Amino acid sequence: MALIGTIVVYIIMSCAFAGAIAAIRNPDRGLGKEFMDGIHTVGHIFVPAAGIMASIPYLTVFIDKLVGPLFDKLGADPAIAATAILASDMGGYQLANALKMSYEGWIMALIVGYMAGATIVFSIPMGLAMLDKRDHKYMALGIMSGVLTIPIGAFISSVLTVLFSTKIREEISTTADSTHEFALAYGQIFINLLPLIIFVVAIAAGLKFFPRMMITGFMIFGRVMDALIKLVLVFSIIEIFTGLFSNLFGGWGFHPIMADEEDQFRALETAGYIGIMLAGAFPMVYLLRKYAAGPLEAGGRKLGLSPTGSAGLLATIANILAMFQLIRYMPPKDKVINISFAVCAAFLLGDHLSFTANFQPNLILPVIAGKFLAGTCAIAFAYWLSVPTALKLEEQDRADGTIKAGEYLEDEQKAV
Repeated sequence: MALIGTIVVYIIMSCAFAGAIAAIRNPDRGLGKEFMDGIHTVGHIFVPAAGIMASIPYLTVFIDKLVGPLFDKLGADPAIAATAILASDMGGYQLANALKMSYEGWIMALIVGYMAGATIVFSIPMGLAMLDKRDHKYMALGIMSGVLTIPIGAFISSVLTVLFSTKIREEISTTADSTHEFALAYGQIFINLLPLIIFVVAIAAGLKFFPRMMITGFMIFGRVMDALIKLVLVFSIIEIFTGLFSNLFGGWGFHPIMADEEDQFRALETAGYIGIMLAGAFPMVYLLRKYAAGPLEAGGRKLGLSPTGSAGLLATIANILAMFQLIRYMPPKDKVINISFAVCAAFLLGDHLSFTANFQPNLILPVIAGKFLAGTCAIAFAYWLSVPTALKLEEQDRADGTIKAGEYLEDEQKAV
């Protein structure tokens, strides 16, 4: 397992080197642009990561007192409560460490955060902000199908971690030795995921029976979360340079956002580590997209996807924001399938690969396998549960002019 992680890291680093050479020649196109885009993600990652990670002392109390006991009653590790709503690379990993009852629970929380937390705290708010309003209902259908596979993905990754006798790091570090062997009975894996199963089924049911209310709730949640994150960030910046809040109130309850003697991996360092790894991950995905376009498009046609829909799946595994930019050009069926796939598979070769490679490199294969297989299951769920409804909504949109005559038809014909 360690060898696989090492090979993946070296491939990414080779792509980073190629991207840097390309960027010297032309930083605005091709491989060079992907290299620079990877570096530039540091700022985008830092803003939410700083707000969340600085708030960990208060989030710890909230989850420990209100959410954690519910997990404990079901026999699940309370660490998983943290990443059920917070992405692992946005502070969930650190918060889960503070709440864990075991290293196994902490690692399962890391995995869950790549799927559940990333969807709740990032993908849903960003999607609702970026997508056209007419596409919100298709997004709801996609999320509904996708969230049902989160426990599946987490279970697959956890089982593979057990089967490979994977050794993990016992602390938040990018250099520590992996000394603890992940050992957990399959029954306990299921018990740890039981609260999550109840949670995602409740979300899916809400989206099925109360889609408008759920969409409104997600919009409000996203706006409130965005505002709070930015306020915590700016207050933290003011505190760094002036000490204002410590002087006024005699103390500052939030965590620092920059490394100090107590912790070398605060928000700024975490965002930086992810960004410099993405400087290689983005060029790697670009090369896959460029040289494997034919097979990927053929695979998309077998799934009934248009060329744009096929491109969306590949964009998703790098960064979901790239897929969101393509949504408006996809037929409704493809919108639903792409968003469903993204719930678990988003960032697979992007942020989440980078974060895993930095902090738990021996988990690279289980994480990739679990996220991808869950995303594949989500496509099947989407065809079964959501696509029929999407096609009916498409008929209504065409009838009332929301979808213009001939829109998407050319792309749909290429999928046949």
